[in-house]
Amino acid sequence: MRGRLRILLLALLVWLLPGLAAAQIVVLVPGGWDRGDGFRHAGVTAALNAAGYADGGRARPEAPWFDRAPDPAPRQFYTVDLPAGGVPPERARALGQVVEALARRHPGQELVLVGHSSGGVVARELLVRQPHPAISTLVTFSAPHAGSGWSALARSVTDALADSALGLYAPFIGIEGMHRREGLWGPEGTSPDAAHLEWLNTREHPPIRYVSVVRLADPWVDAASQDMNRLPALRGRAHTLPSPGGHRLEAADGTLLAALLLPR
Repeated sequence: MRGRLRILLLALLVWLLPGLAAAQIVVLVPGGWDRGDGFRHAGVTAALNAAGYADGGRARPEAPWFDRAPDPAPRQFYTVDLPAGGVPPERARALGQVVEALARRHPGQELVLVGHSSGGVVARELLVRQPHPAISTLVTFSAPHAGSGWSALARSVTDALADSALGLYAPFIGIEGMHRREGLWGPEGTSPDAAHLEWLNTREHPPIRYVSVVRLADPWVDAASQDMNRLPALRGRAHTLPSPGGHRLEAADGTLLAALLLPR
């Protein structure tokens, strides 16, 4: 019952936003240590499928670019596999290669970038560094646009472990890379690049549609950090959709995306 009520409330907000074109390719960008399959496991792609979006398959930033033959359907989604754990500039370059491949595969169709967690920051970095005329929209879920307090906390914990006997076992139990979970860290041994985010958040952004889905119960990323409308470069230009969910993707996110993206 709570899930249905949540979808209805979000749908009311969505209907206040402008619609998009009928032909569109949705590009699902994962967080720092996730693969594109995270959208599949969460049920997001199944919800998009049910709403009429064809599954274009998986895309990667090198040949062979796609894992299946082209589909002529006017509305499709792709999950993207990017280098895991890389910093945003590296992953943005990889995403740019995927976008170029998709634009060649679907000439004349608009591309909608959907980023979860640090995938939203990566997608925004691409827009600033390599704007592409085919990209019409950026939608982010739980994205740490102004940084993540969780990253700083995790870094302090892993640094303390590294100085103890437990540090020997960190690589075997997955702790060693925990501080880079949001993908906002530089090379091993450095601090989070707050200066880089400050640079990104003040650069000129292309005049496209920006939508922040802000998770009010997210334990890892503060709600204010998720809201692109609070960034100096996008103040007054982004739409904000509050959501009661946590950080993880849910099947309801696919339903929300479909309501947000389908023409009305």
